[in-house]
Amino acid sequence: MRSRVLVPVKVVRGENWGDLASLATSHEICGEKVAAKDDNFSFAGGHRVRLYRFTKNVHWRIPTEVELDITDVAPASPPLRRAQRR
Repeated sequence: MRSRVLVPVKVVRGENWGDLASLATSHEICGEKVAAKDDNFSFAGGHRVRLYRFTKNVHWRIPTEVELDITDVAPASPPLRRAQRR
């Protein structure tokens, strides 16, 4: 069974951004490749932030304070049994 996390969307200069800051104050993100795109990126309200690009196998460690929504998730089917050798 897979849980879901609902992430609010914030529109900044016509672009959609997932607002992870509304879920928790700190986040851990991993990926095979991480590249700095802009060390002085201007975000909402003129805030200067760093912009990174994560590629290949990107995951976000869900903070403990984030509630998981499993209401619409179908239960996983049981694994298939392997054929036994004789």
